[in-house]
Amino acid sequence: MKLKIFALMGAALMLVGCAGTSVEYYEAVKHANEQRARVELAKAQAEAERMKSLQAFAYSEDETARTAAVMALSFAGMNGGGGDRAADGMVSPEEPLDRGEVALRWASILVPSLTSVYAINQNASVQKRQISANRDISINTNETMLGFGRLTAGQEAPIVGGQDDVLLFPREPIVGDQDDVLLFPTN
Repeated sequence: MKLKIFALMGAALMLVGCAGTSVEYYEAVKHANEQRARVELAKAQAEAERMKSLQAFAYSEDETARTAAVMALSFAGMNGGGGDRAADGMVSPEEPLDRGEVALRWASILVPSLTSVYAINQNASVQKRQISANRDISINTNETMLGFGRLTAGQEAPIVGGQDDVLLFPREPIVGDQDDVLLFPTN
């Protein structure tokens, strides 16, 4: 019963996980890229204005201003300014996965969990059988001890026996020496 419940839950999870709206995803990626493009365009325009002002300083009459402008222009590429920075922030949409890859991803999630559930169930079954066997051994041991007690009390009780064994019941003992074993004759 529990295994059926886990199977139904797994099937429901697979259906929910596989049901996705790819159109919304691509729209969100497009919107994010448009926003990043606007930001990068604004940064590029600001950088162009900065370069124009540095160029104006480079052609000025003041020697210090010219030196500072030339140094700023020469180091402009080293501090991350300019270059191909617009492509760094763009997000490219993920390629849609084929059904085999989706099934493999779901299997990598579900198989270990289901294997653990199966192993726990089998261990519980083994434990139940072991407890049952221990109970039977205890009952048999107690009955054996009870039989020895009956034997010593003089009541008729089997000495040895099981279902397929021949049972020996005590009768009048054959008495021998002190070192002899008492034997109880059968019919």
